[in-house]
Amino acid sequence: MIIASQYARALYSLVKENPKTGKEFLTGLRAALKRRGHEKLLPQIFTEYKKLEVAGERRAQAQKVTPERERTRILFELYKKLIA
Repeated sequence: MIIASQYARALYSLVKENPKTGKEFLTGLRAALKRRGHEKLLPQIFTEYKKLEVAGERRAQAQKVTPERERTRILFELYKKLIA
């Protein structure tokens, strides 16, 4: 796994748990990157973080129960019972 993606996953999980303190996490991340000499990774970390956000949004959208999905689920269950 790439170092940038590890930083992004750690940041994403922290921000997901405590969204109000996200700014503090960013300043801490920047300080840690500066100490370790990884400041060049910031654009890659940002890109990976955006990917994680988009994936989370898509996951939430896919899990959302809509009236069409509920109707399809019921019809599928009735079809299974009819076939069996």
